[in-house]
Amino acid sequence: MDRDTPLWIRGLSVRLMIVIGLLGGGISPGWTAEDTNQPLTLDAALTVPLNQQYDVMAAEAGLVAARANQAEVESWSDPMISVHGQLRYIQPSNVAPDQNNRHDNALGITARRQLFDFGRQDLRFDAAEEQVSGAKLSVLGSEQQQRLAILRAYFSVLMADQQYTVLNERMAVVYVRFDKAKDRKKLGMTSDYELAQLQRDYEDVLLARAKADASRRITRRHLAELMGTPDQIPAKLEKPRFAHLFDLKPPELDVAMAQMMRGDPILQSLRAEYSGSEHSLRAARDHNAPTIYAEVNGDYYQRELGSRDPFRAGVYIEFPLYDGGLRDAKIGKAQAARMRLQARIAAREATLREYATTLVDMIDVQRKAALSRVKALENYSDLNFTRKQTLYQMEKSTDLGDAMVEESAAQLERMRATFTLASYWAELAVLEGRPIMTAFSADSPASSVHVPPATHSTQEPKS
Repeated sequence: MDRDTPLWIRGLSVRLMIVIGLLGGGISPGWTAEDTNQPLTLDAALTVPLNQQYDVMAAEAGLVAARANQAEVESWSDPMISVHGQLRYIQPSNVAPDQNNRHDNALGITARRQLFDFGRQDLRFDAAEEQVSGAKLSVLGSEQQQRLAILRAYFSVLMADQQYTVLNERMAVVYVRFDKAKDRKKLGMTSDYELAQLQRDYEDVLLARAKADASRRITRRHLAELMGTPDQIPAKLEKPRFAHLFDLKPPELDVAMAQMMRGDPILQSLRAEYSGSEHSLRAARDHNAPTIYAEVNGDYYQRELGSRDPFRAGVYIEFPLYDGGLRDAKIGKAQAARMRLQARIAAREATLREYATTLVDMIDVQRKAALSRVKALENYSDLNFTRKQTLYQMEKSTDLGDAMVEESAAQLERMRATFTLASYWAELAVLEGRPIMTAFSADSPASSVHVPPATHSTQEPKS
């Protein structure tokens, strides 16, 4: 209502809002979590730490495992030092020089280091390094997908609140009509059929309002879970402003597709793993190559023999002649891993092509057809309110409730269209490897983004 609205209309609106408050039983949130006057903002929701969120924790566990494997591979070329000993009682041979010494105890230390294995260690190290790179990208992809889910959950809360507002206002209108019909029934001015029909309508909207009220709590709980703060359920959310998104043109399809192919964290992760699988396969093929190593031994023997030396140092070479098929088995496993990654890469690329087509088209649909529909609904609600106002002044209408409900419903449709468009832009940013908030820049996100070269290539509710 603006300042030019007549006082009698403003008074009627106040009375209607009082009825809504009475029916709603109070709509302020009553959460057990800490309730502050500061509403949760979208920026705060999208920057919340995700280290306690289960999906991200699972991805980080993969990174920890990849780093542990890398450390294991690195250790293979480090010196290996071991202590060995024995406590042994013997029956001396008849030719032994000392027939009385029946103890053959010994203690020694050995240091061994691999010197050269004809490139296998380098291949294994490169494979482990690529696995770590892939795991890091996997964590990034999980975080971005989680933030995208938070964005959508944030929008769901706002729309649930608006849906509740619409149904709350509608129930107030239906309740007033039902209550008046009961009074007219006592005066014999309304039939039982008409009263039953109004009661049916009232019960229908009452049920819908109860579901909407529950949806407000459910969506808030879901948002808190996605943010990794299940014990801090947000009571108030600030509505973001995205009107400028309707002026942004979507990128060309081939541009969006190319950016996704080069920036998608999940695809980059798969490509890194594929590069590592190539190194693993080459190392498996060289499994039977020679190994050159150095070894130093120092030993103490209680029983002296001519063949026992207290100190030895030397360089040795090992050349496997027969391994019982171990090399072929390792090659087969490495080839299977590479083929599996090829399939996953091809599937991800197909998914990205589909995403690119869908997002570019749907962004265009939302900023044109959906916006046009919203404007039509808003225009109708404004004209409908003016018409009802005129009829009320002419005493041909009893209330303005329906018109107020229409205005709230038009607001809900604008929110739905705006948030859907924002979600499409955000998803486009995530698939291009950009932070989500860059999607809401006043400039065109698609035209301003710089895509780095590819590093890997292959084919408020009540309680």
